Amino acid sequence: MAAEEQITSNYDGIIEALKLIVSGGIGAAIIGIIGKLVVDRKLQQQKAEYNKLFNRVTKIHEKEFEVLPEAWFKMQDALGRISSLVSRITLRPDLDRMGEAALEEFMAKSKLYEHEKKELRESPNKLDYYQKTIFWHDSHEAQQAFQDFHNYIIRNQIFLTSKLQEQFMKLDDIMWSAIVYRKEGEGGKDSASREMRMSAYKQIRDDVEPIRDEIADLLQKRLHYHDAD
Repeated sequence: MAAEEQITSNYDGIIEALKLIVSGGIGAAIIGIIGKLVVDRKLQQQKAEYNKLFNRVTKIHEKEFEVLPEAWFKMQDALGRISSLVSRITLRPDLDRMGEAALEEFMAKSKLYEHEKKELRESPNKLDYYQKTIFWHDSHEAQQAFQDFHNYIIRNQIFLTSKLQEQFMKLDDIMWSAIVYRKEGEGGKDSASREMRMSAYKQIRDDVEPIRDEIADLLQKRLHYHDAD
């Protein structure tokens, strides 16, 4: 199609030149041809510039379509692990009532290190030991998921709108604060420790949902989610 347009353009130029030869002489014809070539060259340059700009914009949008869903998945993973970590209700099996075979099977599927399994076997209060020990495993996993989300947002912030970046960082602050408060409050029996644990729980319970909903709405608009219906 582009080749046909170029041929047509050149043909039109020749016709114009012939008209000028007939009506205005050779000099006018030459001027007409030169003018036509200059215009054609200028149009080709502009077309090349537009194509470069279009390619850059397309690549940016392609990267955005890659980054935004991944940011959402990493955010949800971190939130899920942190929510579980700060939850006030945690269901654990009654390890003190388990038989030896059942306990060994349970430990084989657990996150405990070998020396922790040995200590659990020997503990007079197995459930209490397990709860205190497994907390730090869960805490480590939650912090790793948070760090993965945090670093991903920082690395790819150039592909986020200012509004999306603002909301992601608000959630980032809440998640990190909840982790810190929950870890500092772990194991303490005093009121300050209980208050830290409660603060971590309330931050996730009360502050996360409106920000997460705002992020979901912004992402759907950027990804043209409603256009796909």
